[in-house]
Amino acid sequence: MKKGLVALLIGVCLLLSAVLVSADGKLVIYNAGPPEMGDALAQAFKAKYRDIDVAVIRQGSGELITRIQAEARRPQGDIILAVAKENLDVIYDLLDSYRVKEASAFPNDMKDAKGNKYFGFSFNIQAFMINTDRVPLRDAPKSWKDLGDSKYRGEVVMANPALSGSAYAQLFQMVGLYGWDHINAVRRVTTFVPSSTLVYTFVGRGEFGIGVTGEGNVFTEKAKGNPVEAVYPSEGTGLRFDASGIIKGGPNPQNARIFMDWLTTKEVMTIISQAPFFRRMTRPDVPPPPGLTPTSEVKFFEYDANKASDSRDEYLQKFGEIFATR
Repeated sequence: MKKGLVALLIGVCLLLSAVLVSADGKLVIYNAGPPEMGDALAQAFKAKYRDIDVAVIRQGSGELITRIQAEARRPQGDIILAVAKENLDVIYDLLDSYRVKEASAFPNDMKDAKGNKYFGFSFNIQAFMINTDRVPLRDAPKSWKDLGDSKYRGEVVMANPALSGSAYAQLFQMVGLYGWDHINAVRRVTTFVPSSTLVYTFVGRGEFGIGVTGEGNVFTEKAKGNPVEAVYPSEGTGLRFDASGIIKGGPNPQNARIFMDWLTTKEVMTIISQAPFFRRMTRPDVPPPPGLTPTSEVKFFEYDANKASDSRDEYLQKFGEIFATR
């Protein structure tokens, strides 16, 4: 994380109010987004609420969902940050009800049905990340179907869908498009890693030529000077979003509410939309990230988040059976 970005984020957040709000104690954030983003948000929040000690635990969203379920009798976390809507629906009853101060700024379809359990954070648009030193753009996969082509054996890296929410979304989309035979074809050419963070890190460093990841990660690596480009699959990509909420029964409920009110402001979300995170945020009044392909030029298809949530156990079991045949 560059010191300049942290300083900018902290500076903007301090300007949000001339008087620091009186609060103390602790706050534990379960972060499914990039570790640098979680750390930057924690530092900025700490700059405004100086007496709140913030701890960030970064894991894949699948791991965090399992963790929250395991801790249900005695929750250890306060906030679940940047987890796909369909995964939050899995633990809906384990989320606390709280309507943030700026809830009206979020469209109804960017929050849960009751409008008080979780609020949209960013659009988690999946794309192919191509390291052009290893795979020239002219030879890169152009579609979800291309990912199963044997010529890409050893070049493709993806995260384990049991551990990563974005990887599960990729699995769900491919099954919907081409069925389980296609998943078997992809399995034959792909290296699966335990974390979605490893996907864009490995492709950025040139250890693999092709990764499937959130589009913002492509532009984050590109901003570092790595030779990567984003390719949006020709069939389209699911229009889905991740969100954040408060864990029911967490150890610091009042500080969790303070954090959610702060996180969902236009000012904080605008900073996250800029370099180096490049996230398309769910608040309509937050400008799009600079340099990204305009939304109008990206082909989307409907992403049935309810079906994705309901099918999760079945799909992961089936994937495990296919993976075990390697």
